Amino acid sequence: MRFSFFLAVISFTFSGVNAQNISLPSNFKQGKCYERCFYYDKPVEWKEVECNKSEKNKLPGTNVFTVKKTGKEKEKFISYQNQLINLGYNLDANGYLDEKTIKAHHKYLKFKAKQAKKAKRRNRKNI
Repeated sequence: MRFSFFLAVISFTFSGVNAQNISLPSNFKQGKCYERCFYYDKPVEWKEVECNKSEKNKLPGTNVFTVKKTGKEKEKFISYQNQLINLGYNLDANGYLDEKTIKAHHKYLKFKAKQAKKAKRRNRKNI
């Protein structure tokens, strides 16, 4: 009896941890609207936007918007996702900025930064 109670408590505790929404800004304010900003050479950032100018209706609480890419922007983004897939990152080339794409993008930027540091060290040694 104690074991099953303990098991239930543990499972509810860890299910709450897994259910946390990681797609919110770190220091969001209630009633504000935020938008993800994606740049190919920078990490994904959150930008506070005016709720009146946004495409969706303002709801009470925190609203998160993603910029919808169209035409050539979407093709370029899908080719970038395919490039990340070819490098071995786990994501889907669907043209949307989802959590898998963000994680792969950040890992790729860290990898590029390490490669640049290594190249800089090699150049210093050769001089």
